[in-house]
Amino acid sequence: MTSDQSTERTGTVFDIGYQTYEGEREGRRRAWQTIFWDSAKNGMGIGRGGWAKILPWLVVSPAILAGLVFAAIAAFFEQLNIEADNGEGANPIDLPGHQDLVGVIGFLLLIFAAFVGPELICPDRRNRVIHLYFVRPITLLDYLGARWLAFVALLLAASLLPHITLWVGLLIGVSDALGHIQDNWTDIPRFVGNSAVFAVFAASFTFAVSSLTDRRMIATLIVISVIMISSFAELIVNLFEPPDAVSDPIALVDLIGINTSVIPAIFFGNYDQNFDLNIFIPVAWVILLTTGSIFATWRFYSRQR
Repeated sequence: MTSDQSTERTGTVFDIGYQTYEGEREGRRRAWQTIFWDSAKNGMGIGRGGWAKILPWLVVSPAILAGLVFAAIAAFFEQLNIEADNGEGANPIDLPGHQDLVGVIGFLLLIFAAFVGPELICPDRRNRVIHLYFVRPITLLDYLGARWLAFVALLLAASLLPHITLWVGLLIGVSDALGHIQDNWTDIPRFVGNSAVFAVFAASFTFAVSSLTDRRMIATLIVISVIMISSFAELIVNLFEPPDAVSDPIALVDLIGINTSVIPAIFFGNYDQNFDLNIFIPVAWVILLTTGSIFATWRFYSRQR
């Protein structure tokens, strides 16, 4: 055997059907949209197991039911008011409104955020696939922004559904629907604005807390624990304070109270009647908590890359 023959290499090429991609390369925008819609579907349990589909609705359904109950109560009270106007001796009764509804559903929506938020960001870190996202033409801002905006959209929808239910129920229940719209149309931008602020705040806070662990259930328990501890801290302080201590800055520690009392009072225009703190203090505090949570999440993921 010659030296040329000993170094000769032979082989066989098999065509197993692989082809190069010849379609349109949609790039960064399509990748962002894919993450957004994947987050929205995961948040509602679409494409996942039975409990993942049921749990979000177990929390949202009572909130929607509360809107129906408020509408039924409002229709009943409206009839009493009509009787009072007809001289039957009954005193006119104020109809339960959207601010009252916020006080009822606020805690349920926080629990909804505690269950959904970890579902969006914990699995990627637990399964160690987060680095694969950045193989595609997206940045860390794209990834976190798409997850966060999807979460905000879910929270906004969950918050608005009970209000829409109440609004439609009031139109059906009152005797003068057109007059009701003319007298109460300002409630629409108020409950929409309140829901938007809640969604942004709750999404940012939940993401920041969920960044502490890659286990979804543990993250949910931590979020709920922080919410409850903040409420208990405000309650304990009030045990040693006068009854009007709600006006003190300690009220801003209670995350439930912020979302069910403070923020709604600002949007519905009766903040000065219920709180002695300057209105700019709670506004600045909510902005600080929200931006701080966003920054904390950003810093955590920046170090993980």
